[in-house]
Amino acid sequence: MNKLQRIIILCLVFSCNNTLNQNNKPPENLISKEKMVDIIYDMTLINVAKGVNKSILENNGIIPEQYLFNKHSIDSMLFAKSNEYYSYDLKTYQTIYDNVKIKLEKNKKIISDSIEILKQISGEMSKKLIKESKKNKILIDTIKIDSISKIKLINTN
Repeated sequence: MNKLQRIIILCLVFSCNNTLNQNNKPPENLISKEKMVDIIYDMTLINVAKGVNKSILENNGIIPEQYLFNKHSIDSMLFAKSNEYYSYDLKTYQTIYDNVKIKLEKNKKIISDSIEILKQISGEMSKKLIKESKKNKILIDTIKIDSISKIKLINTN
């Protein structure tokens, strides 16, 4: 019984070691680390978009995964193989995800700043429109009355 256990353990060790060696070879057409960052970044944005309102994507005929693969000129198999290859080296894999995080944070800041600018502009525009409408209230009311009179005149003839 003891010999059988040793043989099983040795077989498991050798098979695991052999599998690791086979899978650690870079695939043909390995996606670069920089491109992996871009792809994973886009995947993150698409997943957020799907979470917010998937129907908008569907109504515009966008299939998120297909869009992503077309944009980066890859297929799902190449991405899966490249992702698997990088995942064997945890430091490299962590670096890729750290770069994705940096890119997301950078763009979050840009978007936040843009939203603030848009809020300021829309606030200023709203104030101007209110001011203009108060100045032109008589003119607007006259136009409304004039239009209603013309409608009545047209209907009576």
